[in-house]
Amino acid sequence: MTFYITHFGWNLIKNYMPVSALIPFVVWLGINSVLRVLAPRSALTKTEMLTVFFMVWLVGNLPTTGWAGYLLGDISAPAQLSSPENRVGEVIGPLLPDWLFLAPNPVVVGGVWVGLPDDVSIPWQPWVRPVFWWSVGSMSIVLAGFFGSVLLFKQWNEIERLTFPMSAFPTDMLAEEPGRRFPAVFYTPVFWIGFVFAAGILCWNVAGYFVHTIPHIRLFDHWRSMAVPLGRDFPDYYLRIQPVIMGLSYLCPLDLLFSFWFYNVVNIIKEGIINRTGFSVGLQGQQAGSIEILMLESHGALVLLVGWSLWISRAHLKDTLNRALSTNRSQDDGVPIGYRTAWLGLAASVLFLGGWCVSAGMDLWATCVQLALIFVALFGVAKYAAATGFTFLSPGGNAGLGADKGATVMRLLGGTANLSPGTLTTMWMVNRNALAGMPIRLTGTMSIPHYFKMLGNHLRRHPLIWGAIPVAYIAGCLFTVSDSMYRSYADGGMNGPLYDGDWSHLVQLVPFVEGTRLQYADPGKWAVWGAGMVQAFVLIHIRNRWSWWPFHPAAIAFPTRRYGFSLLVVWISKLLVMRLGGVRLYRRSLPLWYGFIVGYLFGVALSTVVDFIWFPDLGHWVHGW
Repeated sequence: MTFYITHFGWNLIKNYMPVSALIPFVVWLGINSVLRVLAPRSALTKTEMLTVFFMVWLVGNLPTTGWAGYLLGDISAPAQLSSPENRVGEVIGPLLPDWLFLAPNPVVVGGVWVGLPDDVSIPWQPWVRPVFWWSVGSMSIVLAGFFGSVLLFKQWNEIERLTFPMSAFPTDMLAEEPGRRFPAVFYTPVFWIGFVFAAGILCWNVAGYFVHTIPHIRLFDHWRSMAVPLGRDFPDYYLRIQPVIMGLSYLCPLDLLFSFWFYNVVNIIKEGIINRTGFSVGLQGQQAGSIEILMLESHGALVLLVGWSLWISRAHLKDTLNRALSTNRSQDDGVPIGYRTAWLGLAASVLFLGGWCVSAGMDLWATCVQLALIFVALFGVAKYAAATGFTFLSPGGNAGLGADKGATVMRLLGGTANLSPGTLTTMWMVNRNALAGMPIRLTGTMSIPHYFKMLGNHLRRHPLIWGAIPVAYIAGCLFTVSDSMYRSYADGGMNGPLYDGDWSHLVQLVPFVEGTRLQYADPGKWAVWGAGMVQAFVLIHIRNRWSWWPFHPAAIAFPTRRYGFSLLVVWISKLLVMRLGGVRLYRRSLPLWYGFIVGYLFGVALSTVVDFIWFPDLGHWVHGW
């Protein structure tokens, strides 16, 4: 999988439910179905299939743009790209710890960017130390997600009864009926209708690779190509149809579906009015425009939602702590590990990550704030991914700003004047892609609760269940980094394997680090952030008072820009189904959307295989944002 993604499918990694994990699942589902007929003893059981799928899902975002490509680029970029013009080497270079970055070297660093001659061997050894420390820092975040999932899964699954759509899809696809060899969904006609619709469009477009007179069907094209201009100063509306997102979102409750597409329209109007009137907030010289205002508002709502989630979980968390501290070990019924182990593991993971940040140069107080912001981002995305099935949730929305692990909000609200140069530099390290990836692509903390849900009654204390997580992640790190490094030295990292997207953020940090440009704590921005919290609080109060209220505050915390139309289509479809046929018709219609997903995955896989064989140098865009 790593080889395939690194060389031919790098664009399959876009979110925390990557197509790079779903395609192998669908392929093996077909193979396993055939094995059940021809060689039943060789076929995997449902639990084995789900475990393998989870392990692939856990590491599905590690290759190329998910993590490894950025990791190698971030480690080597300061030594390779620093210049008198950008002044990174002069200002920030002394602040970069040598255990995380490489020193300038024409073979080690220069070779990974431009390639090495055939007669020069790859210098693996200098990479061992920085890759190890970045990897264990990333691992601490994943393990914190695992231990936190153990503590919160019962609350989310049994008390709040979240729907976990991303686990429902593979589980339903593997459901069987007595007397039948193939999964039950294969015997459902509507499944094949959805499959043929999605796969037919993509297969038609693949035929156009060879016969240029065949017109291209644009239904699943890139979101920017589906833009509808709404006028000067107003952002475009995107008629984006994304089958995986739509199929999973069909399992989402109607109120959440309505809230997300409706708030997308509200956000467009708000952003347009702010742009048209020239409204801004903030002190002179550091005013926030429309994008910053909306991002601060959404982050304030996110903080309130996370705080509220912890508040309503307080009884359960107290119970897990009491069971962990009890001398009667039989009372500790945590799975797949005990609550005592989970609490100790969570504390150890957080302390290790905090120590990592302090050792890298961040002040202790700033480390505490940063850890809290990381928790808010990852907890919020993990919970509402489980509640909605949306695969695109990102702190600050999809506009890009604020999509990190909290540094943007920290700088906008608190300024940079009180942040030491070491703190500012370490904030860049923590919040960019090299440390576990960005929240929208960080599969570990999002996939683990779904893994527990997929196992169902098989979730119990067993080393193979919890051991699959560190084994899969460590193996994924080793294979993805090794493959990306080999390809970089062989072909030149600048030709694709390395990504320097984080470098521009480091260059922009130079005036703040040297103190020639300062930002200060800004009451106006704090007011906007607080307004987001107030909106979320009011909506929570209304929903608790009137159950029919359709607007959910999660839509404010995670505003969507690209997929509002997709959610509108799904909302209309599900609303009509529920009104016309109720729950019975809804359940009978699920295979149609599963077929829509599988057909799309089949078409994407076919396109990448065709590109691999006939168009290895050019390729065709088939999946992305």
